Amino acid sequence: MPTSPVRVFLFLSSYFPLFLIFSVLWYQKHFWLSLWVGIASLLSLLFSIVYFVYAYKTFSDTTVKVTKVARKDEASMGYIASYLIPFVTFSIDNDKGQILIPQVLALVVFLLVLLIVYVSSNMIYINPMLNMLGFHLYAIEIEGSSELEYYYLARKRVVRGELITYIRLSDDIFFEH
Repeated sequence: MPTSPVRVFLFLSSYFPLFLIFSVLWYQKHFWLSLWVGIASLLSLLFSIVYFVYAYKTFSDTTVKVTKVARKDEASMGYIASYLIPFVTFSIDNDKGQILIPQVLALVVFLLVLLIVYVSSNMIYINPMLNMLGFHLYAIEIEGSSELEYYYLARKRVVRGELITYIRLSDDIFFEH
């Protein structure tokens, strides 16, 4: 199972589009904040990509037969709609360009709550950036398993009855190999 720091970076990378939007919106009034947010979000995205490449190259793989499959990409759209869109219009400053501490603290508290929920659950794989990189999330059942359902991240389409080769990222999360 990914460690907590890896889960935090996966969380931050899932918010890369939002942080990039903030960076663009804050550029003129708050250059240094904009730059810091942009760099931090880019680093989290790069770290997440490096993690998946590392896992792909070093974790052992397994081949199994899929007995049931359901695509779960719609979870990413709900994620975007419920969390990213409302924050695009969130202002951290007043008409004079002064940063308002209560707004910043409200944003930080909200993101910390999301971080805790996200990191302590398997939501780290509901990540719009993985979709943008061509990955899809599937709920699958596999032959000979007592578990009812696993999550499988793959670029290719998954069909019931086919053999898949995966690496295990956690107890119930598989990554296409």
